[in-house]
Amino acid sequence: MSDEMQRSSAKERGKRLRLVRKMSGLTLDELSSKYSLGISTIKYWECAKNQGLSSKGAKKIITAMQREGVQCSYMWLMHGIGLPPQFIDVRCNNTLENANIIEHSAYEEEKAIENEIALFCDKINSAITLTIFDDGMEPFYSVNDGVGGRRLFGENLSSAIGKDCIVETIDHQLLCRRVAQGSDPANFNLYCINPNTLANPPHIYGVKLLSAAPIVRVWKRIV
Repeated sequence: MSDEMQRSSAKERGKRLRLVRKMSGLTLDELSSKYSLGISTIKYWECAKNQGLSSKGAKKIITAMQREGVQCSYMWLMHGIGLPPQFIDVRCNNTLENANIIEHSAYEEEKAIENEIALFCDKINSAITLTIFDDGMEPFYSVNDGVGGRRLFGENLSSAIGKDCIVETIDHQLLCRRVAQGSDPANFNLYCINPNTLANPPHIYGVKLLSAAPIVRVWKRIV
C-alpha cells in the first residue's frame, strides 16, 4: 500500500478523528448527544469498522469541532494532507467575522487542492485530472471531487478493465466510469456504480476509447 493510500485508510481516518475529538474535550457520549450523532456510528468511525469515517460524516465532524474550538480541514481529516488541527477562539459570536473565517478556510483549502493537482500533473507522465460532475460514481466520487490518474493508450487499455477510470471517448468526451470489456477487444463498456444515479444513460456500451486513466488520486471538496 502506498503512503498516500495508507494515510487515507479507514484506520488512519479513525486515528485522526479520535485526536480531534480529544482536542475538543468531548467524550463519545457528549459528541453523540450534542451533535445528534449515533454513538455506535462514532465508535465505528474511530475503530475503522464498516469502511470507517465517510465523506458526509467528516463534514459533520468538522462543523462540530469548529463549534468546540478546534479548526480541522477536510483534507487533513480524510487524507492526512495539509495543516494539522489547531485550537481557535470561539468566544466571539460575530456572525460576519465567523462567516469570513469559514470563507477564508474554504479558499485556503481550494488553493491547496489546486496546488496538489498542479504538482500531480507535473510529476506524473501522461497525467489527467477531472472534476466530477455527476453522481454516477457515488459514494466513492462525489460531485465537485477532483480525480487524477495516468492515461493508458492502445493495447494498454486492457489494463483499465475492472477499474474506476477517467476515460476519453473517441468523440473526446471525458467521463469518470468503471471500465469493462465490450463485445470485441476494440470496444469497452462504461458503467456507473451508483444504482440510483441520475446520469442518463447510466451505462454506455461498445464505445471506443482514446485513453483510460485508472484513478489513483482523489481530492475531496467540501460543498
